[in-house]
Amino acid sequence: MSQSYTARTPDDLQGIAQRVLSTQPRLLALVGPLGAGKTTFTQALAKELGIHQHVTSPTYVLQQVYRIDSHPTYDTLVHIDCYRIKADHEVPALDLPYWCERPKTLVIVEWADLIRKHLTDLRPVWVTFTVRGEERRLVTS
Repeated sequence: MSQSYTARTPDDLQGIAQRVLSTQPRLLALVGPLGAGKTTFTQALAKELGIHQHVTSPTYVLQQVYRIDSHPTYDTLVHIDCYRIKADHEVPALDLPYWCERPKTLVIVEWADLIRKHLTDLRPVWVTFTVRGEERRLVTS
C-alpha cells in the first residue's frame, strides 16, 4: 500500500526519510522531474543514516559510495544518478545486482524510471516526487 506525504521544507523531507527508512528498504528508486527534491531527499536519508559527508548528486560520476558507521541496519549507502544514462549497454557498469545482494547496503537510484526494466527483478521501493507549486512536493512511496 502506498503512502503519500507533503513536503514544504527540508525538515519535512527529513521526516519522510525517517518513515521510509523504518521499512528497511534495500533499493529505493526515485522518480520525479528536475528540481523535485530527489537529491535533497537522498541527503535527508544520508543524515538519518549518520553519514556526515556532504552528499551531492553523482550526475557526472554516476555513483557515489558512502560508509555508514553506526546504523543498525545499513553499513553502506550507494547513491546512483541515472540522468546521463542513454542506452541499455551503460547500465551494467552500475553493478546493481552486486550492490543489491549485499545485506547491509541501501541503494538509492535517482532517475530510476530511465532504467526501470533493469530494476524490476531487484524489487525496488518506488518513491515518486510530484511538484505541487514552487515550495510544495508530494512524495509517494
